[in-house]
Amino acid sequence: MKFFAALALAAVSIHSVPVLAAYPERPITLVIGFTAGGPTDAVGRFLARNLEKELGQTVVVENRAGANGVLAVSAVKRANPDGYTLMLGSSGTLSVEPAYKKKVDYDVLKDFAPVGLVATYPYLLVVPSNSPFKSVQEMIAGARAKPGTLTFASAGSGAVNHLGGEWFASATQTDWTHVPYKGDSAAVGDLAAGRVDMALLAVIVAQPQIDGGKLRALAIASAEKSPLAPDLPTVAQAANIPGFAAAPWNGVLAPAGVDPAIVTRLNAAINKVMSTDEARRTLTTLGQFPFTGSPDDMARQIREQSMRWKEVISQANIERAD
Repeated sequence: MKFFAALALAAVSIHSVPVLAAYPERPITLVIGFTAGGPTDAVGRFLARNLEKELGQTVVVENRAGANGVLAVSAVKRANPDGYTLMLGSSGTLSVEPAYKKKVDYDVLKDFAPVGLVATYPYLLVVPSNSPFKSVQEMIAGARAKPGTLTFASAGSGAVNHLGGEWFASATQTDWTHVPYKGDSAAVGDLAAGRVDMALLAVIVAQPQIDGGKLRALAIASAEKSPLAPDLPTVAQAANIPGFAAAPWNGVLAPAGVDPAIVTRLNAAINKVMSTDEARRTLTTLGQFPFTGSPDDMARQIREQSMRWKEVISQANIERAD
């Protein structure tokens, strides 16, 4: 009887092991909620190319742009949780949107399984090159002298640089007028022309204008001083706002219910890809940094960032959107 029991146990093991050992057996789709050519797409395509080497399978990038990434969220939420449909989610979709909107039709940590963090990029606080402000403190003094007359641009209402701008205004007790645009790139022209007074912009968007003498960077909105801008203070230091950081990030998720063993396999592959010198070099050209960790680290990031932006919205009296 012991022989037959052992034989039965071996049979179970033989049939269960290949499920993981064979993954992935076919191409994986990585859904990105933004248009091709943008910073999130560039990082996603770098990740996809290099995951192919680690996983031995094709990783197809599928752009589903719209509604600040929510179209991609809806598509992946409904996908089969078999590990063959993944999403490169952004902080705007995962943490900001649920905090800013009164209602969203998804619960990130119930509808998805966090797989792994990928990248992060701090914003630069920039002003037009002809601005009278040469420092953050001068800008704060100017805003206090003329309440409500200075303007700041953002990528749109509810974007990280919108909420970051409102956080800055609230924490420095200054009154700014928000001017929303359809993306950072759309804001740059008016900012460079001096029609807007300030913005928090991604390095990849702002740097060409800085190099061209059209914008001036006063600080970087990272938690610590950054090698992307080693000569700049952080906004937290320059404005005396403890904890201030406006640094979007992204990471990979799968639909809820995916086999934890698949999550572990994918997380190891993502961390290996994003820990290479090639990843650091490539992301630096995009004004970004690799941002790695475990699935639990990603879940913690989502929760903590959601709470942070909820606090900002409350303290700055930002009206939440329907």
